[in-house]
Amino acid sequence: LAEVIAYATSMDNVPQWYKNITSVEWKTPRPATRGSRVAFVAQFLGRRLAYTYEIVEWTPTRFVMRTAEGP
Repeated sequence: LAEVIAYATSMDNVPQWYKNITSVEWKTPRPATRGSRVAFVAQFLGRRLAYTYEIVEWTPTRFVMRTAEGP
């Protein structure tokens, strides 16, 4: 379980499991913690989408992000 959580919550792995994400850019220093911001660029329905997520909760059993900037 710990290995799966580590993989799924590593922002650098997002393009590997979410095919629409084309790039990831850290807006705050690593490692990810509550308050960290990560910018993503995605291609969806032929359009480029750029948005930033903020990690608002991260515990061993719960990981929550919200859109801080973008559509």
